[in-house]
Amino acid sequence: MLCAVRKRFEYVLYRMMAAVVPHLPRPVMVFLARRMGYIYYLFDKRVRVAGQENLRRFLPDAPARHVLREGARLQSVALLDALWAPRLTPARARKYFHVAPEDEALLAKLRDEGRGIVLATAHYGSWEMLNVAAGAMGLPSATVIAREINNPHVDRHLRAQRESTGNKIVHREQAAMACISALRRGELVCSVIDMAVRPNEGGVFADFFGLPVMTSGALPFFAHRKRAPLFFMVAKPEKKGLRYRLDVTRIPLDYDGDRETEVRGALQRMNDLLQQQIEEMPEAWIWGYKRWKWRPGEFRGPYPSYSYWVTKQY
Repeated sequence: MLCAVRKRFEYVLYRMMAAVVPHLPRPVMVFLARRMGYIYYLFDKRVRVAGQENLRRFLPDAPARHVLREGARLQSVALLDALWAPRLTPARARKYFHVAPEDEALLAKLRDEGRGIVLATAHYGSWEMLNVAAGAMGLPSATVIAREINNPHVDRHLRAQRESTGNKIVHREQAAMACISALRRGELVCSVIDMAVRPNEGGVFADFFGLPVMTSGALPFFAHRKRAPLFFMVAKPEKKGLRYRLDVTRIPLDYDGDRETEVRGALQRMNDLLQQQIEEMPEAWIWGYKRWKWRPGEFRGPYPSYSYWVTKQY
Protein backbone atom coordinates (compact mmCIF):
# COMPACT_ATOMS: atom_id res chain seq x y z
CA MET A 1 0.00 0.00 0.00
CA LEU A 2 2.74 2.43 0.98
CA CYS A 3 4.66 1.64 -2.21
CA ALA A 4 1.56 2.32 -4.34
CA VAL A 5 1.01 5.68 -2.62
CA ARG A 6 4.65 6.63 -3.15
CA LYS A 7 4.49 5.74 -6.85
CA ARG A 8 1.31 7.76 -7.26
CA PHE A 9 2.93 10.75 -5.55
CA GLU A 10 5.98 10.40 -7.82
CA TYR A 11 3.71 10.36 -10.85
CA VAL A 12 1.79 13.49 -9.78
CA LEU A 13 5.08 15.32 -9.16
CA TYR A 14 6.42 14.12 -12.49
CA ARG A 15 3.31 15.30 -14.37
CA MET A 16 3.57 18.73 -12.77
CA MET A 17 7.16 18.97 -13.99
CA ALA A 18 6.18 17.67 -17.43
CA ALA A 19 3.60 20.44 -17.70
CA VAL A 20 6.03 23.20 -16.74
CA VAL A 21 9.52 22.26 -17.95
CA PRO A 22 8.88 22.30 -21.75
CA HIS A 23 7.80 25.94 -21.53
CA LEU A 24 10.88 27.18 -19.66
CA PRO A 25 13.77 28.95 -21.40
CA ARG A 26 16.78 26.66 -21.26
CA PRO A 27 18.81 28.84 -18.82
CA VAL A 28 15.89 28.78 -16.37
CA MET A 29 15.43 25.02 -16.77
CA VAL A 30 19.13 24.40 -16.13
CA PHE A 31 19.08 26.70 -13.08
CA LEU A 32 16.16 24.82 -11.51
CA ALA A 33 17.56 21.40 -12.42
CA ARG A 34 20.89 22.13 -10.79
CA ARG A 35 19.18 23.10 -7.54
CA MET A 36 17.09 19.96 -7.63
CA GLY A 37 20.26 17.96 -8.18
CA TYR A 38 21.91 19.50 -5.13
CA ILE A 39 18.92 18.59 -2.95
CA TYR A 40 19.08 15.05 -4.33
CA TYR A 41 22.78 14.90 -3.46
CA LEU A 42 22.08 15.98 0.13
CA PHE A 43 19.30 13.50 0.83
CA ASP A 44 20.24 10.36 -1.14
CA LYS A 45 22.83 8.78 1.12
CA ARG A 46 22.93 5.48 -0.83
CA VAL A 47 24.15 7.23 -3.97
CA ARG A 48 26.78 9.17 -2.02
CA VAL A 49 28.10 6.01 -0.37
CA ALA A 50 28.37 4.06 -3.63
CA GLY A 51 29.84 7.08 -5.41
CA GLN A 52 32.49 7.64 -2.75
CA GLU A 53 33.52 3.99 -2.83
CA ASN A 54 33.73 3.97 -6.64
CA LEU A 55 35.81 7.15 -6.70
CA ARG A 56 38.10 5.92 -3.92
CA ARG A 57 38.83 2.72 -5.82
CA PHE A 58 38.95 3.89 -9.43
CA LEU A 59 39.73 7.63 -9.42
CA PRO A 60 41.37 8.25 -6.03
CA ASP A 61 42.93 11.61 -6.95
CA ALA A 62 39.58 13.20 -7.85
CA PRO A 63 37.92 15.51 -5.26
CA ALA A 64 35.08 13.16 -4.36
CA ARG A 65 32.72 15.65 -2.74
CA HIS A 66 32.93 18.08 -5.67
CA VAL A 67 32.59 15.32 -8.27
CA LEU A 68 29.50 13.81 -6.63
CA ARG A 69 27.86 17.16 -5.90
CA GLU A 70 28.40 18.54 -9.39
CA GLY A 71 27.54 15.15 -10.87
CA ALA A 72 24.13 15.21 -9.15
CA ARG A 73 23.48 18.64 -10.63
CA LEU A 74 24.44 17.60 -14.15
CA GLN A 75 22.40 14.39 -13.88
CA SER A 76 19.38 16.41 -12.83
CA VAL A 77 19.82 18.59 -15.93
CA ALA A 78 20.06 15.44 -18.05
CA LEU A 79 16.82 14.08 -16.58
CA LEU A 80 14.90 17.30 -17.18
CA ASP A 81 16.34 17.32 -20.71
CA ALA A 82 13.93 14.45 -21.45
CA LEU A 83 11.02 16.80 -20.74
CA TRP A 84 12.56 19.85 -22.40
CA ALA A 85 13.72 17.97 -25.52
CA PRO A 86 10.59 18.59 -27.66
CA ARG A 87 11.61 22.25 -27.78
CA LEU A 88 14.84 21.35 -29.55
CA THR A 89 14.26 22.58 -33.09
CA PRO A 90 17.15 22.38 -35.60
CA ALA A 91 17.95 26.03 -34.84
CA ARG A 92 18.09 25.39 -31.10
CA ALA A 93 20.15 22.28 -31.70
CA ARG A 94 22.80 24.43 -33.37
CA LYS A 95 22.71 26.78 -30.42
CA TYR A 96 23.01 24.19 -27.66
CA PHE A 97 25.07 21.49 -29.38
CA HIS A 98 28.45 21.73 -31.01
CA VAL A 99 29.77 18.97 -33.27
CA ALA A 100 33.02 19.02 -35.23
CA PRO A 101 32.43 19.70 -38.95
CA GLU A 102 34.23 16.51 -40.00
CA ASP A 103 32.05 14.38 -37.70
CA GLU A 104 28.88 16.01 -38.96
CA ALA A 105 30.00 15.51 -42.56
CA LEU A 106 30.62 11.79 -41.93
CA LEU A 107 27.21 11.31 -40.33
CA ALA A 108 25.55 13.25 -43.14
CA LYS A 109 27.28 11.05 -45.73
CA LEU A 110 25.96 7.90 -44.07
CA ARG A 111 22.51 9.46 -43.81
CA ASP A 112 22.49 10.28 -47.52
CA GLU A 113 23.54 6.72 -48.34
CA GLY A 114 20.48 5.46 -46.45
CA ARG A 115 22.55 3.11 -44.32
CA GLY A 116 21.48 1.98 -40.89
CA ILE A 117 23.70 3.35 -38.12
CA VAL A 118 24.45 1.91 -34.67
CA LEU A 119 25.13 4.58 -32.07
CA ALA A 120 26.51 3.67 -28.63
CA THR A 121 26.52 6.20 -25.82
CA ALA A 122 26.69 6.21 -22.01
CA HIS A 123 25.25 7.83 -18.90
CA TYR A 124 27.64 10.70 -19.44
CA GLY A 125 26.52 14.28 -19.86
CA SER A 126 23.04 14.27 -21.37
CA TRP A 127 22.15 10.88 -22.83
CA GLU A 128 18.52 12.01 -23.10
CA MET A 129 19.29 14.87 -25.47
CA LEU A 130 21.68 12.89 -27.65
CA ASN A 131 19.08 11.21 -29.84
CA VAL A 132 17.12 14.42 -30.21
CA ALA A 133 20.26 16.23 -31.27
CA ALA A 134 20.98 13.49 -33.80
CA GLY A 135 17.52 13.97 -35.26
CA ALA A 136 17.98 17.72 -35.39
CA MET A 137 21.17 17.12 -37.42
CA GLY A 138 19.08 15.26 -39.99
CA LEU A 139 19.89 11.72 -38.96
CA PRO A 140 17.10 9.15 -39.28
CA SER A 141 14.73 8.31 -36.45
CA ALA A 142 16.17 6.10 -33.74
CA THR A 143 15.16 2.86 -32.08
CA VAL A 144 16.43 3.28 -28.52
CA ILE A 145 16.98 0.36 -26.14
CA ALA A 146 16.00 1.52 -22.66
CA ARG A 147 15.38 -0.03 -19.27
CA GLU A 148 11.80 0.06 -18.01
CA ILE A 149 11.30 2.53 -15.15
CA ASN A 150 10.13 0.99 -11.86
CA ASN A 151 7.15 3.34 -11.65
CA PRO A 152 4.80 2.20 -14.48
CA HIS A 153 2.81 5.46 -14.46
CA VAL A 154 5.96 7.52 -15.04
CA ASP A 155 7.30 4.96 -17.52
CA ARG A 156 4.24 5.21 -19.77
CA HIS A 157 4.26 9.00 -19.89
CA LEU A 158 8.02 9.36 -20.25
CA ARG A 159 8.03 6.80 -23.04
CA ALA A 160 5.40 8.82 -24.90
CA GLN A 161 7.42 11.97 -24.26
CA ARG A 162 10.59 10.39 -25.63
CA GLU A 163 8.77 9.07 -28.69
CA SER A 164 7.17 12.46 -29.42
CA THR A 165 10.36 13.47 -31.25
CA GLY A 166 10.05 10.57 -33.71
CA ASN A 167 12.15 7.97 -31.91
CA LYS A 168 10.94 4.55 -30.79
CA ILE A 169 11.66 3.18 -27.32
CA VAL A 170 12.03 -0.59 -26.89
CA HIS A 171 12.79 -2.53 -23.75
CA ARG A 172 15.55 -5.11 -23.83
CA GLU A 173 13.18 -8.06 -24.02
CA GLN A 174 11.87 -6.87 -27.42
CA ALA A 175 15.06 -5.18 -28.61
CA ALA A 176 16.63 -7.75 -30.97
CA MET A 177 13.97 -7.89 -33.70
CA ALA A 178 13.15 -4.18 -33.41
CA CYS A 179 16.80 -3.15 -33.85
CA ILE A 180 17.47 -5.52 -36.74
CA SER A 181 14.35 -4.24 -38.52
CA ALA A 182 15.36 -0.61 -37.92
CA LEU A 183 18.81 -1.18 -39.43
CA ARG A 184 17.25 -2.94 -42.39
CA ARG A 185 15.17 0.23 -42.97
CA GLY A 186 18.30 2.40 -42.81
CA GLU A 187 17.47 3.92 -39.43
CA LEU A 188 19.41 4.56 -36.23
CA VAL A 189 19.81 2.12 -33.32
CA CYS A 190 21.01 3.51 -30.01
CA SER A 191 21.64 2.50 -26.41
CA VAL A 192 23.96 3.07 -23.46
CA ILE A 193 26.87 0.71 -22.81
CA ASP A 194 27.47 1.36 -19.10
CA MET A 195 24.66 -0.68 -17.59
CA ALA A 196 25.48 -3.56 -15.22
CA VAL A 197 23.65 -6.14 -17.33
CA ARG A 198 23.48 -9.70 -16.10
CA PRO A 199 25.31 -12.51 -17.89
CA ASN A 200 22.02 -14.06 -18.97
CA GLU A 201 21.08 -10.73 -20.59
CA GLY A 202 23.99 -10.84 -23.01
CA GLY A 203 26.64 -9.31 -20.77
CA VAL A 204 30.28 -9.70 -21.82
CA PHE A 205 33.27 -8.90 -19.61
CA ALA A 206 35.41 -5.99 -20.84
CA ASP A 207 37.95 -3.97 -18.86
CA PHE A 208 36.86 -0.64 -17.40
CA PHE A 209 39.21 1.31 -15.14
CA GLY A 210 41.39 -1.78 -14.92
CA LEU A 211 38.72 -4.29 -13.90
CA PRO A 212 36.46 -6.52 -16.02
CA VAL A 213 32.83 -5.32 -15.96
CA MET A 214 29.73 -6.74 -17.59
CA THR A 215 28.97 -4.77 -20.76
CA SER A 216 26.11 -5.46 -23.17
CA GLY A 217 27.32 -6.81 -26.50
CA ALA A 218 24.03 -6.03 -28.28
CA LEU A 219 25.09 -2.95 -30.25
CA PRO A 220 28.30 -4.29 -31.85
CA PHE A 221 26.46 -7.57 -32.46
CA PHE A 222 23.72 -5.75 -34.41
CA ALA A 223 26.31 -3.67 -36.29
CA HIS A 224 28.35 -6.72 -37.28
CA ARG A 225 25.32 -8.75 -38.30
CA LYS A 226 23.85 -6.00 -40.52
CA ARG A 227 27.25 -4.63 -41.64
CA ALA A 228 26.28 -1.24 -40.23
CA PRO A 229 28.73 1.47 -39.12
CA LEU A 230 29.21 1.62 -35.35
CA PHE A 231 29.85 4.89 -33.50
CA PHE A 232 30.48 5.90 -29.92
CA MET A 233 29.13 9.35 -29.07
CA VAL A 234 28.76 11.37 -25.87
CA ALA A 235 27.23 14.76 -25.18
CA LYS A 236 29.85 16.48 -23.04
CA PRO A 237 28.43 19.28 -20.86
CA GLU A 238 29.65 22.84 -21.15
CA LYS A 239 28.65 25.90 -19.12
CA LYS A 240 27.23 23.74 -16.31
CA GLY A 241 24.91 21.84 -18.64
CA LEU A 242 23.56 24.79 -20.58
CA ARG A 243 25.04 23.37 -23.78
CA TYR A 244 26.89 20.27 -24.97
CA ARG A 245 29.71 19.23 -27.26
CA LEU A 246 29.15 16.04 -29.21
CA ASP A 247 32.25 13.83 -29.33
CA VAL A 248 31.94 11.20 -32.07
CA THR A 249 34.26 8.22 -32.70
CA ARG A 250 33.79 5.50 -35.28
CA ILE A 251 34.48 1.99 -33.96
CA PRO A 252 36.11 -0.19 -36.66
CA LEU A 253 34.60 -3.61 -37.35
CA ASP A 254 35.80 -6.37 -39.64
CA TYR A 255 32.46 -7.55 -41.00
CA ASP A 256 34.05 -10.67 -42.45
CA GLY A 257 35.85 -11.52 -39.21
CA ASP A 258 34.73 -13.72 -36.35
CA ARG A 259 31.68 -12.09 -34.78
CA GLU A 260 32.47 -12.88 -31.16
CA THR A 261 36.01 -11.54 -31.53
CA GLU A 262 34.79 -8.35 -33.22
CA VAL A 263 32.10 -7.78 -30.59
CA ARG A 264 34.57 -8.15 -27.72
CA GLY A 265 37.07 -5.86 -29.41
CA ALA A 266 34.43 -3.19 -30.04
CA LEU A 267 33.22 -3.34 -26.45
CA GLN A 268 36.75 -2.86 -25.13
CA ARG A 269 37.31 0.08 -27.46
CA MET A 270 34.09 1.74 -26.31
CA ASN A 271 34.90 1.19 -22.62
CA ASP A 272 38.33 2.72 -23.21
CA LEU A 273 36.76 5.76 -24.89
CA LEU A 274 34.28 6.22 -22.05
CA GLN A 275 37.03 5.93 -19.45
CA GLN A 276 38.98 8.62 -21.29
CA GLN A 277 35.97 10.94 -21.25
CA ILE A 278 35.38 10.30 -17.55
CA GLU A 279 39.00 11.01 -16.66
CA GLU A 280 38.74 14.33 -18.50
CA MET A 281 35.46 15.31 -16.76
CA PRO A 282 34.65 12.95 -13.84
CA GLU A 283 31.54 14.86 -12.75
CA ALA A 284 29.80 14.17 -16.06
CA TRP A 285 29.37 10.45 -15.24
CA ILE A 286 27.08 8.68 -12.72
CA TRP A 287 29.55 7.63 -10.02
CA GLY A 288 26.70 6.67 -7.68
CA TYR A 289 25.70 3.81 -9.99
CA LYS A 290 26.93 0.30 -9.10
CA ARG A 291 28.79 -0.20 -12.37
CA TRP A 292 31.12 -2.91 -11.00
CA LYS A 293 28.24 -5.01 -9.69
CA TRP A 294 29.34 -8.29 -11.30
CA ARG A 295 32.79 -9.80 -10.93
CA PRO A 296 34.16 -12.89 -12.74
CA GLY A 297 35.34 -14.83 -9.68
CA GLU A 298 34.52 -15.56 -6.06
CA PHE A 299 37.51 -13.61 -4.75
CA ARG A 300 36.46 -9.97 -4.31
CA GLY A 301 39.95 -8.53 -4.63
CA PRO A 302 39.83 -4.90 -5.78
CA TYR A 303 36.10 -4.95 -6.58
CA PRO A 304 33.73 -2.70 -4.57
CA SER A 305 31.88 -4.11 -1.57
CA TYR A 306 28.57 -4.20 -3.49
CA SER A 307 29.86 -6.59 -6.18
CA TYR A 308 28.60 -10.16 -6.67
CA TRP A 309 30.25 -13.28 -8.03
CA VAL A 310 28.46 -13.98 -11.32
CA THR A 311 29.21 -17.70 -11.33
CA LYS A 312 27.52 -18.01 -7.97
CA GLN A 313 24.58 -15.82 -8.85
CA TYR A 314 23.84 -17.21 -12.32
